[in-house]
Amino acid sequence: MTYDNMYLKRHSRSFANGFYRSTKSQVIAETNAGLGLITTELLEKGVDLIRLYEMCSDFRRELKEFGDVYPGRVELFTKDIFHLYRYAFIDKQDNGNRVEALLQGVSKRNWSDEPVMTIIGTMCNLYFLKYLIKSLVLQTGPTLYGRIKLFALMRPRDYAVLSATPKDNRVAYSAWAVLFNLFLDYDVLYEFPRKMFFPWDSKLKKTSYPNNYEVDKMYLVHINFKNELPVPINQLLPLYYFIKQFYGRGTPQIIPTVEKWVPDSGLNVLLPKTKHFDYYCPMGIFTTFRELKPHQILFVFKEMVNHPAYPGSPFRDMVENEMAKSETIETCLAEATFEKTVRGDLKEKLNND
Repeated sequence: MTYDNMYLKRHSRSFANGFYRSTKSQVIAETNAGLGLITTELLEKGVDLIRLYEMCSDFRRELKEFGDVYPGRVELFTKDIFHLYRYAFIDKQDNGNRVEALLQGVSKRNWSDEPVMTIIGTMCNLYFLKYLIKSLVLQTGPTLYGRIKLFALMRPRDYAVLSATPKDNRVAYSAWAVLFNLFLDYDVLYEFPRKMFFPWDSKLKKTSYPNNYEVDKMYLVHINFKNELPVPINQLLPLYYFIKQFYGRGTPQIIPTVEKWVPDSGLNVLLPKTKHFDYYCPMGIFTTFRELKPHQILFVFKEMVNHPAYPGSPFRDMVENEMAKSETIETCLAEATFEKTVRGDLKEKLNND
C-alpha cells in the first residue's frame, strides 16, 4: 500500500467517526464518491443506508460492487448532487424531474428540526450553496424538505469567500459572503494536501483572496444552515434583494440609499428604534455598506422594514419586480461560468436519464 493510500484510509476513518456521530434519522449521502473510502468506513460503522452520487462511469463500476458486499445498504445515482442547480434549470426547460429523483426518499421536516440530509463530497465551487440559499429565499426546491448539512471539501479561496469580513478585499467580501454568514454556520475540521485530489493543478497560483490561505491545501468544512432564520419567511426575499443591491457596482452610502427606497427611514437607521447588540457605530450619512459586518447589515434592514412607510415604499415595488424575475432559480445560471455546458447537457438530455 502506498503512503497516499495509507494517508487516505487513515483520514477517511477518522472523518467517518465524527461524521457518523453527527447523523441520526436522516439521509446520508456521498457525492463524487470516487473509490468509496469514506463510504466503506461509514458502512463499517453501522450506517444503515448510504446513497452515492457519482458521475464518472469508471468509479461507478467500482461502487457497484458495494451492493454485493453490503446488500440493501447502498443506493447509486449517476449524477452529482452538488449540480442540483443545473438539473433544476434543465427540469424547467423540459418539464423533467431530475431534482425530485435525486431527492427521493428525503423526508420533510420543520426548519428548526434536525437536518433531513447530510452530504459529504468535494465542492469545486460555491454554486451549490448559492442555489440552496436562493431556493430558501424563493421557498422552492430542496430547502422545502428542511435543513441540509454538508461536510464539504473545498479550496481555500472558496472558504475565503465563505468566511470573509469587512476587513477583507471586495472580491471576497461580497453580497454572497454576507448571505453565507447570515444563513450558515461553518467551521474547518481538517486540512488535506491539494495533491491528494484530482485533477492536479499544473500551477498553483496565489490569489487576491484574504488571510494568505494556503493554495496547496484543501479544507474539510462542516456547513449547516442555522436553525433560526435571520428574518421571517415573508421577509427573506426583501433581505436577499436588499443585500444584493448594496453589493453591486460602486460603494453606495447607506443613509441616502435607504431614504430613496423607504422615505424618512434614514433617521431610524441613524438612531435605531430597536436595541441591537453591536450596532454599527458611529453610523453617519457617509457610511458605506461594505464597512458593516453581516449581522450589522441585518440590523439596518430590520430598521428599514419596520418603518411605517415601508408597506407603500418604492422598495416594496422593487422586490415584487425581483420576485417576478426570480420565480425559478434560473438566474443562478447567469452566475455560473459553465452555462454553455448546462445548455449542452439539455441538448444531450444528460445521456443518463
